[in-house]
Amino acid sequence: MNQDAEKRVAQRALDYGIAILAVGIAAAVRVKLSDQLQSQPMAPFFLAVLFAAAASEAGPALLATALSAAIVAFFFMEPVGSFMIALPGDHLRLAIFIVIGLGIVALTQAKTRARKREVAAQIQLAQAQADEIAQAARREGATLLGGILDSLPHQIAVIDQAGVILAVNEPWKRFARENGFTPSATFLGMNYLEAIRGAAAAGDRFASKAFEGLRALLAGERRAFTMEYPCQTPEGVLWFVMNAARADGGGAAAAVVSHTDITERKRAEEGLRESEERFASFMRHLPGLAWIKDHEGRYTYANCAAFRVFPVPREQVYGKTDEEIFDADAARQFRCHDGEARESKSGITAIETLKETDGVVHHFLVSKFAIADSEGAAKGTGGVAIDVTEREEAEKRLREATEKLREADAYKDEFLATLAHELRNPLAPIRNAVHVLRHDALSTSSKRDRDAALLSMVERQVTHLVRLVDDLLEVSRVTRGKIDLRKQRVDLADILRQAIDMSKPMIDAGGHVFEADIPDAPLIVEGDCVRLTQVFANLLNNAAKYTEHGGWISLAAERSGAEARIVVKDNGVGIPAEMLPRVFDLFTQIDRTLGRAQGGLGIGLALVKHLILLHGGSIEAQSEGLGQGSAFIVRLPALSAPAAEAREQGAAFDTMRTSLRILVIDDDRDVADSQKALLEISGASVRVAYSGAAGVAALSLFKPDLVLLDLGMPEMDGYETAQRIRALPEGRSVKLVALTGWGREQVFQRARAAGFDLQITKPASLEALGEALEETACLAQR
Repeated sequence: MNQDAEKRVAQRALDYGIAILAVGIAAAVRVKLSDQLQSQPMAPFFLAVLFAAAASEAGPALLATALSAAIVAFFFMEPVGSFMIALPGDHLRLAIFIVIGLGIVALTQAKTRARKREVAAQIQLAQAQADEIAQAARREGATLLGGILDSLPHQIAVIDQAGVILAVNEPWKRFARENGFTPSATFLGMNYLEAIRGAAAAGDRFASKAFEGLRALLAGERRAFTMEYPCQTPEGVLWFVMNAARADGGGAAAAVVSHTDITERKRAEEGLRESEERFASFMRHLPGLAWIKDHEGRYTYANCAAFRVFPVPREQVYGKTDEEIFDADAARQFRCHDGEARESKSGITAIETLKETDGVVHHFLVSKFAIADSEGAAKGTGGVAIDVTEREEAEKRLREATEKLREADAYKDEFLATLAHELRNPLAPIRNAVHVLRHDALSTSSKRDRDAALLSMVERQVTHLVRLVDDLLEVSRVTRGKIDLRKQRVDLADILRQAIDMSKPMIDAGGHVFEADIPDAPLIVEGDCVRLTQVFANLLNNAAKYTEHGGWISLAAERSGAEARIVVKDNGVGIPAEMLPRVFDLFTQIDRTLGRAQGGLGIGLALVKHLILLHGGSIEAQSEGLGQGSAFIVRLPALSAPAAEAREQGAAFDTMRTSLRILVIDDDRDVADSQKALLEISGASVRVAYSGAAGVAALSLFKPDLVLLDLGMPEMDGYETAQRIRALPEGRSVKLVALTGWGREQVFQRARAAGFDLQITKPASLEALGEALEETACLAQR
């Protein structure tokens, strides 16, 4: 029994079951509603028959009618429980029920057959319409398929089992026309397989491959076939990809063949191949290392130089991470720099170290950068590196050499500072002696004017020497262009006379005639006396140096508006025109070009110009050429009103009167004794101690108001002595003044911390001593 018969039997069984169920329900309703249905005892069973007839065919409806009649006769008619009906009226009712039931079955079946005939007619009509629509769809589909095939850029042909072309699209026809093929050779009815066989027989290896592929396809040995091949056309060689596939539609078509122009792709591939070859060649010959990693840090490319430093063979590099190739420290720094490169838009540059197989630690200058995809997301990192080990070693040696030079420079500064300190020690007693002699010279009348003049000259030169010693302490600042000017209102005439005094020995030694034109009226400028004297002495010395023996030199000064104008002129060797613009440059020496080596480093005029500029002035050199002499014109801002004359040193000394008790502590006896003599002239009571310990001991006995304490003493230096003095009851209120040969900045903080109130640089000037005495006297009066 087939599946359809089984379904029909099951459906009939279901229909009969429904009929029996409907009769059972009707009987239950009749029992339940017996009182209400006394007048219509057959009503529920009519409904059961009607339902069975409507839900199924005649058989189940007849069963429902017979079963209902039997149930009514047996259960609901007298005598109950028997099919023998006693009452004539019940016979009639039962007969009517059976007749009506048969009528219901007949009517229902007639209606069902009519409905089936109507449905069959509708189905037949729908089938006819569907066939018509299908035929129209096939016609439209064929038209649409043809349009689609024609619109494709591929050249498509349909062939039968023998290889004969059944259909081609428009691109196939167009290609044939444009390349000189006749329609009979490439269009409908032509045996495509035989045409390819002929080309293969002529030796075309691509045609041989195509023939074997199509033959196997048509023979059912394969489902599809693909190959690329070149085609010679009037425009040159074009490349195509041929795709063939079986057509299993059941019709005449056996296979579909398409040809697609891939010339641009092949050219792009060729360009890419050439580019890759250039890249590979470039990387092979690149002296530096180069590599590429994916987003997980695995190597996907490395050049030959990189492979030489990898500690593993070439075949073990690709697909491995730094942790799998290098030691932990190297891998950690590589990974760290890779992360920085991915986060940076412009890449990073770093120094990486790697211990290579030769056991030497190499340093590499590395440039790393992120490699992004088309959407800008990082998909890896790239890097290039060059070995800079030699450079790093050279830089290390340079740093070491620089450090040594720095140390040497520090030693030089220390030496100069020590030299300045040692020079101050003899200068201090000289100055003190000059002050004493000046006092004596001013207090006597015999030879007073001459001795006072000589003492003034000595004092000027000592003061000048003191300033030069100060410059030794500032030599590092001078080399950096940080010369400290001590400006005040000065008469330029006095400065010029001092400069003449300084240069006179050289002028006289050259046998030169010297003329000076200095105005009697004050020519006031604001400047540093020593520096300005240095400027004009330098100009006069240069004039004497570069003028032949017995030459002529002049110095003239005048006020010109708001400026002071000073001209130093000579009839010496002159200045070549090409040297005039560079005469003030550092290390420029004119005499070397003339064969007249006069010594020096060529910094004099450069220093002169620098000092003049610091004073707000200007300097100009003039010369008519070689042998025509030269002139240097200096201009300085002149003050409109003269400054008040400074007090004479002698007057200042005479007014420095005091009755203070002063303790001088210095290990240099000349300095201490001369200081004592100077202070006693002022009326002070002075005690001298030649060591720190002696000074501390003398403090309790002498009880001074002021202590002048040298810092640079042996055994117990000035700092320790000051601390011990401050620790004594008598030393808490005493005025402590430090005397030092070192620069003020070098010892200021330490002196303050040791308890000093004031610091005076040796040799102490009268002004500095006067200030210290005045401050101490004020404290004593309180």
